[in-house]
Amino acid sequence: MILSDLLNDATAASTAATTMTENIFAIIPAGGVGSRALTADRQIPKQYCTINGVAMLQLAANALRADTRVAAVHIGVTAEDTWIDTLDLGPNVYVHRTAGATRALTVSATLQAVLDRDDHDGWALVHDAARPGLQPDALTALIDACLGQKTGGLLALPVPDTVKRATVDEQQQVCVAQTIPRDGLWLAQTPQLFPARALLDALRNAMSQGLEITDEASAMEAAGMRPLLVRGSAENMKVTWPADFA
Repeated sequence: MILSDLLNDATAASTAATTMTENIFAIIPAGGVGSRALTADRQIPKQYCTINGVAMLQLAANALRADTRVAAVHIGVTAEDTWIDTLDLGPNVYVHRTAGATRALTVSATLQAVLDRDDHDGWALVHDAARPGLQPDALTALIDACLGQKTGGLLALPVPDTVKRATVDEQQQVCVAQTIPRDGLWLAQTPQLFPARALLDALRNAMSQGLEITDEASAMEAAGMRPLLVRGSAENMKVTWPADFA
């Protein structure tokens, strides 16, 4: 290969890397109901419950736009969802009727829909609809770390409490089976940021093998990747139980 060919290849690789770096799009899987958060007087899907008068899904979408490198937000909902039509989502937020029975199905279908409409791959930033408290500095730190290292990662927090594994005794009482050392244990949060095509392939491969995929990082781990852990914040809690809304 002559020098000019090497230079052309290097230029092409640099251009591709730059394009990928600049193209970050967010995905919010919002097809669930959030049954654990339902109460007698709160029977709408969790992501549409309001906090200070604003739907939690709206707050989550707004938080993702705090970093200007996030070009668009794509929300995956069910075909029957009518609540989404009541929200003023603002510019560069797109709704896809792509929600499936599981999170992995929703994320993969929405991701495919985005890639079908775009000419380039980019990075997919996946965020929970039930995390309305994402802080701008945490989002920026995640994007900086992943793009800087050219690898995927997620926000997380070191486990602060003593961890107990439970068992059920002869009287059907839940009790302690053992104490688990918390050294090295982290609580996964979102957003989670990965190269879009690699994430789509990892999700599909994991599902085809029948693996339990609880977040995007677990699919990437099954594909042999070691995602970065970037420290998040307590404000980025996942609203799960009725008391969490307060």
